[in-house]
Amino acid sequence: MKNDITSDPSSVDSIFPPEMHPVFIEGRILGLVYVADGKGPHETVVLLHGFPGNEKNQDIAHMLRRGGVNVVIFHYSGSWGSRGTYSFGQAYRDLQAVRLAIEDAAFAQEHRIDRNKVFLAGHSVGGFLTLLAARDEMGFQGFAALAPYNLSLQAKRIEAGEEDARSETFCLFSGGLNPLNGATAESLIAEIIENRQEWDLLGDDNSYSGKKMLLVIASSDTVAPPSTHQFPVAEMMRRFQGQETLVSLPCSHDFSEKRVALAETLYDWIKS
Repeated sequence: MKNDITSDPSSVDSIFPPEMHPVFIEGRILGLVYVADGKGPHETVVLLHGFPGNEKNQDIAHMLRRGGVNVVIFHYSGSWGSRGTYSFGQAYRDLQAVRLAIEDAAFAQEHRIDRNKVFLAGHSVGGFLTLLAARDEMGFQGFAALAPYNLSLQAKRIEAGEEDARSETFCLFSGGLNPLNGATAESLIAEIIENRQEWDLLGDDNSYSGKKMLLVIASSDTVAPPSTHQFPVAEMMRRFQGQETLVSLPCSHDFSEKRVALAETLYDWIKS
């Protein structure tokens, strides 16, 4: 019987109940592990927030945990209390550090993690990092991009002189600086332009071949318009012989209107 991830459980394991474990990876990255009920070990998903991370998807974490899935949420360096300086490149290096921590046997045992069943999911810029991790063969069992914002493509739009591309990017980045340390809109724009080729998600037709992939499109997204940021990824996924799942939900960029549907989509994909 399928678990109802939207309802409280009727009973819990008295010895291994659902828990929240704060973690401080490498003495600089703040995070939480939402540990599922039972001894486990449990399937686990690393859930990345976007830029700057106003929507942290903690409701999604609670729903997935009700279904028996651990969730790891962390804050990139220089954001929301994590130490260091914020940049998109550093966020990707932080993801690599978190993945390495999960591979540690003692860490996995403490948090009841099944190291053979670790998935990655990310929203917005977190979705971009997820696709980058899939392209780079980072060791996850599946990759779920939720309304991904393609930083490389946006940089190429700016470099090509596309009308309003720089101004809309500057406005977006400027509006997200308050919880960040050491970044400016100008520094972030310069970073994506400098790395536009290295971070290209669409340049290799074999990038996602054979991988378990989920792409969730927010059809009314005005932050990362699907026609620009997501449809090209969907077209690439359709050409591969992998386990691709494409879903479109009628909602805005933050999935504000479809939180339960988003959680159920992600849960069903993990369990498939």
